[in-house]
Amino acid sequence: MHVMSMRYKPQRDIPSAVRELKSLSPTEICNWIRNHRTKKNEATGRREQVIRNPPSISNFFKRHPKLYKELQAEIAEYSLPDVGISEADFSNGAFRKIPSVEKWILQLRSRGAKEATIKYFIGILKNICRGQLPHIKRMKREKLPAIILEDWGLKHPRALTLEDCQKFNSAMRENKCETRNYRLVMRNFLRSRNIAGWDTISGRLAEQKGKYAHLYAKKEEIAKIFDWLKSFNYEAYLISKFSFKCGGVRALASLEAHAKYVNSEDRTIIVFEKSNRNAPKRRVVKEIPDDFYAELEPRIKKGGKLFNTEASELRKILRASYKAVIPHIDVPMPFHFWRHQFAQHMLRATDWNYALVADLGGWKIQTLQDYYGAFDRKTLKSYARQKLAEI
Repeated sequence: MHVMSMRYKPQRDIPSAVRELKSLSPTEICNWIRNHRTKKNEATGRREQVIRNPPSISNFFKRHPKLYKELQAEIAEYSLPDVGISEADFSNGAFRKIPSVEKWILQLRSRGAKEATIKYFIGILKNICRGQLPHIKRMKREKLPAIILEDWGLKHPRALTLEDCQKFNSAMRENKCETRNYRLVMRNFLRSRNIAGWDTISGRLAEQKGKYAHLYAKKEEIAKIFDWLKSFNYEAYLISKFSFKCGGVRALASLEAHAKYVNSEDRTIIVFEKSNRNAPKRRVVKEIPDDFYAELEPRIKKGGKLFNTEASELRKILRASYKAVIPHIDVPMPFHFWRHQFAQHMLRATDWNYALVADLGGWKIQTLQDYYGAFDRKTLKSYARQKLAEI
């Protein structure tokens, strides 16, 4: 008679035992294995129980610390008491004092996250626990009313599961929300609680990649924006032109531009740019075109910071100018618009020389192609016809 038996496999059977027992007790796991797994006795050919002793289970966990932490977290989820939460727990700092959130904040700080980033992440976690999808922005920065998921209620962060996050992510996609920051928070928070499968939630940028890579205002529209700014606020005009003319200088680097870093002989300026909040500043040399240098020269000779304006005021003025001149174009970040325009206009001026424009703007060629310098089929076809006529 052929005897069937399920061979004992620690990496499969020990987690199965833990999940069924809802316990990490080596003794209980040994009992589970004895009662659920058999092996064939080679001498008799009969089935017999698989016997393991508690130290073997403990040693298994020592060899697999990551799995142990994940199972420990799952058990903690199973053993949750009835955790209640109300709207009051989402305000006046109460949310930060929830133990699982406190632990997460400590981990973020230990990894060097800034307080502004932590505050932003906490706001997103609150929205997830409330079942509130990200705001969907229309053109002219108009916000639609927040969408609250049906059958979601209020979830305590300690009770938020991987499945909850997957459902929330699916709802964001269905409603065409920008999901990346929410996905990052989900991954990060679930990981802080050692929830198995946290890394199945993608943190990749792919779905938003190149969303504004085609952002382009025609030359005559750019001229009208500068005319509007020059008549309304000269500081906003000059700093915008500085970014546009000098290689798409980023906002903070433009605001901090200083006369002492100008080389009048070479017509260059050193600026200090950051590619994102957490990146270190880089010294970048930017070319100053001769025609713009003439406008900037009085300030260079005077010395000190080249521009005297506040970022918040600058954003308001720029938004007003776009609303007045190019209402048909969705401009998501007012000052970053000039970095996109430098890329698009310089590419056209150089016959789409990506290597040259990437060098001037401080990009890798692939980054320039993916995020700033894309062109649509109509533009490509028109350009191709023009060049074909020249050969």
